[in-house]
Amino acid sequence: MGLGITAALTKDGNPFQLHMGMFLPTLLNQATPEQQEKWLYKAFMGQIIGTYAQTEMGHGTFLRGLETTATYDLDTQEFVLNSPTITATKWWPGGLGNTCNFAVVMAQLYTNGVCYGPHNFVVQLRDEETHKSLPGVTIGEIGPKLGMNSTDNGFLRFSNYRIPRMNMLMKHSQVTE
Repeated sequence: MGLGITAALTKDGNPFQLHMGMFLPTLLNQATPEQQEKWLYKAFMGQIIGTYAQTEMGHGTFLRGLETTATYDLDTQEFVLNSPTITATKWWPGGLGNTCNFAVVMAQLYTNGVCYGPHNFVVQLRDEETHKSLPGVTIGEIGPKLGMNSTDNGFLRFSNYRIPRMNMLMKHSQVTE
C-alpha cells in the first residue's frame, strides 16, 4: 500500500519506532563519517538499539527551555551529562523504558562556562551484555498509557555521567580538543 518500513512497523506502536524513525536518521544526517563508522552498522544490524531523548518533563519540546546539560571537561576530553532538576527528566521517548541501550540525547552544551544551546549526543544507557543501566544513568518505564502500550515509553536522568568528546554529533558543529 505504499507504506514505508517505519510506518508499517509503527502503525500500532512498537518499541523500535524511534530507533527506525529518529535514531538511525539522526546518525545518518548529523554524525561525521567517523561517527557513522562507529555506530551506524551496529544500529542497522540491531546490535545497538537507540531512541531519541529530547522531550523533558517540564519543557516538552521547547528546546531553548531544556535543562539537561552536557558540560565539556577539557582535562578529560569528556562531556559530563546532568539532569539538574526533576523537570529536566527526559520523558516519553519510545523504546526507552525497556528496549533501548543507546539514545540520541539533546542537551544544553556548555564549554568554558558558556552555554551554546541544544546539541545532540550519542549516549550509551545500558550495558550491552546485562542490559542494566550504567552508573550515573537512571532509566525506567513510565507505565500504562491510554494506547500504544507496546511502545515502552520511558524516563531518563543523568548524574555526572561522562561520555567521550566524540559522542557529540559533530557533522554541523564541533567542540575541539
